[in-house]
Amino acid sequence: MLWWLPILMCVGIIANGLRLRGRLRRLDTVPASGRPVDPRHEFLVARDVRLTAAARRAVSNHASRERLRVLDLIPADLPVERALDVARMVDTRTYRSDRGAAGRGAFQAILADAELLDRAGIHQREGFDPVELVDIIARLKNHATIGTDLVVVPGLSAARDDPVSRARVQKRTYRGKPLNLLAPTFRDIAMVCGGSVNLRWALVATVLFWLQPFFVCAGRVPLRPRDLARSPVVRILAGVAFVIAAARNGRRTAAQKKARKSSGLSVDGAKKDTRIAAVRCRDSLQHRLGEGIETLLEPVRETCPWCGSPDLVTRLESRDLQQRKPGRFRLQRCRGCGHVFVNPRLTNAGSDFFGRDHERLRDGFPPDSGAYPGDEHNNDCDGVHKDLVGGPVGYFSGGIRVYRERAEMQRPFAAPRSWLDVGTGSGRFCDLARDIWPDTVFDGLDTSPGVTEAGCRGWVDHAFRGTLADRAPELGGRYDVVSMFRYLEYVRDPYLELDLAAKTLVAGGYLLLELPNTQCPAAGFLGRFWVGWSVPRHLHLPTPDNLTAALAERGLRPVALRFGRVHRPGDLTAAVHLALQWLAPDPRSPWLPDGPTGWRRLRRGSALVLATPLFLAAAAMDFLLQPVFHGGRRANAFRVVARKDF
Repeated sequence: MLWWLPILMCVGIIANGLRLRGRLRRLDTVPASGRPVDPRHEFLVARDVRLTAAARRAVSNHASRERLRVLDLIPADLPVERALDVARMVDTRTYRSDRGAAGRGAFQAILADAELLDRAGIHQREGFDPVELVDIIARLKNHATIGTDLVVVPGLSAARDDPVSRARVQKRTYRGKPLNLLAPTFRDIAMVCGGSVNLRWALVATVLFWLQPFFVCAGRVPLRPRDLARSPVVRILAGVAFVIAAARNGRRTAAQKKARKSSGLSVDGAKKDTRIAAVRCRDSLQHRLGEGIETLLEPVRETCPWCGSPDLVTRLESRDLQQRKPGRFRLQRCRGCGHVFVNPRLTNAGSDFFGRDHERLRDGFPPDSGAYPGDEHNNDCDGVHKDLVGGPVGYFSGGIRVYRERAEMQRPFAAPRSWLDVGTGSGRFCDLARDIWPDTVFDGLDTSPGVTEAGCRGWVDHAFRGTLADRAPELGGRYDVVSMFRYLEYVRDPYLELDLAAKTLVAGGYLLLELPNTQCPAAGFLGRFWVGWSVPRHLHLPTPDNLTAALAERGLRPVALRFGRVHRPGDLTAAVHLALQWLAPDPRSPWLPDGPTGWRRLRRGSALVLATPLFLAAAAMDFLLQPVFHGGRRANAFRVVARKDF
């Protein structure tokens, strides 16, 4: 039945080879230069990498001429598998101009502007591990979103290739993207399955795979990998080479530990510090939870906060499925107006407790980014549960396409001179919106310290930390556009926020909003596993009709109400994730009692394995069902554009 699989793999290997070759051919090679190195430029070089003085002059001159602030330097003799990794990670056609592209490269050496390094908090200048350069280039790309590029450098000699080091670099680069790491495994499984039914074409696919480096790197390509001639042998013996390298690395690590132990030093200080911090964090949280979850809740309301009607019905009851923090919460719906709200509502302390870690992924911080820059609260837990953020990251962060579609909402109306993004988080939207509105001044307001980092990165022109109520007096009547994307559902008083937004706009200005659509089909058939409920963080979920009516009452005339393409595919995939969190939460979560027991680890690992086919099936269904949810009001979100006429 699978006789066609090896043939499909042959086509895929050839097509992928063409794609990778095209990316490598577009790389620039720096020309020689006799000019001295610009004093503003600093070089960060990995261990065992040699960068000559002539190469430094050439790279510095290239950066000055092209007005670049960051350059990832690619050795011309980069080993072939590393060269292929660069082609896989970076679309060289758009990398420099794409504000949303992640910082990637060869991770051998970096040129960066000294002022930019200081602003990014990078003070080390030498002795880097390639894995450290993965984080550094990602951070620098965030600070210079359209001033970063890659370039091939003659005179730069790559470090000796090590399969274990390469695996570590890949793991760090693709963190949060397990499918990228598992792709080779899927390929090998497909080859084995295909060989059992169509041996001839499976052998052809295997030979094409062995010879792919020649096709990608030979000829008119700026790179000249030093091991290109033996690359087929390298691929054939890749598994053996990895085992040998891992054994050598293990012996070297053991010798280093033995030497440190004999000297009376800690064998692994970093791990010990991490364990101590984890225990401290767990004790702090358990002490806080010992006071009872009731201290984080307000008294129960008897009337609807939107229309005042006492006719309330329970919509659903649920735990915090995204993070599995303790407590059970109730969503109620008003029979009079349809408004859905959490009852009882979280107190300010409760919103901080349940929203703190969730904001990392909503604001665009990666799961392993640690505490927000400048965060001064909950110091016992900063950086300890940084990789435990629950929820499907792609759903909340929205993705680059969603950010740009939001910016396009304003195009049919008027070109804004000034734009305030309320609830901006890390400011990613403002940065990406500059591609569409290059002459607009983008300001950001948020209560989280992420907005301060946004100002440091240059993603917003002015960063305001605080609530809209705090800043309303100084911001009144200043903006042509105010946006509240995925914001209103988190606030305690939606009416107050709309009043303040109206005061912030100039006459003829526009208010842009986006919220979850609780009337969509997914909210009904997925029940508490619909990610749009986000219990208990979403305090208010107004209906589209209620929201447009409230806007009109405040002199904000709705001029557009959109569903359709506002829909975010991923409801079923997110539901599988929430079910997984419900059945087998991550045992490292510090808010769970008793710590990470062996049984919890086993249950979590087994659940992840068993859920893999469900994730794949759910993702396929989400993709196939998109046209269904693009019709009528079936989208899981909606957007409103309202104009202030006077």
